[in-house]
Amino acid sequence: MKDICQAVYEELCADAEINGLVQGRIYPILLPEDAPLPAIVYAPVLANYDSALQGDTGFVRQTIQFVCHHNTYKKSRELSRMVKRLFQDYHGEMSGLYIQAVFIKSDYEYNGNTALKFDIEEYMSSIEFEFLFNEK
Repeated sequence: MKDICQAVYEELCADAEINGLVQGRIYPILLPEDAPLPAIVYAPVLANYDSALQGDTGFVRQTIQFVCHHNTYKKSRELSRMVKRLFQDYHGEMSGLYIQAVFIKSDYEYNGNTALKFDIEEYMSSIEFEFLFNEK
């Protein structure tokens, strides 16, 4: 069975508009130090598993966060809108997984990085989705 994070990564890489902009800079969990921008970091945040009386049903509600890094606020926001267009209301086959539905959970801007580092060369826009699928 394909992992949801691998499926999401492959979907991001397959999108010509997104990959044309980030040029393969799509990372799990953390942005590498001194990585060129723009880039996308994706991370699984929370997984909820549905159970029945006989045990696990295999149905998963997986929240995944996407943080879009760019050198201006406008460009980081535009990149997050590309990710939004790719995943919002998605359903169907995704790299070996059948995704039943995708719902947007949150959409917000970071100011922590610039406030802590006093670095205005990097802006971050975050968007979270809940992916609903059966892993069995």
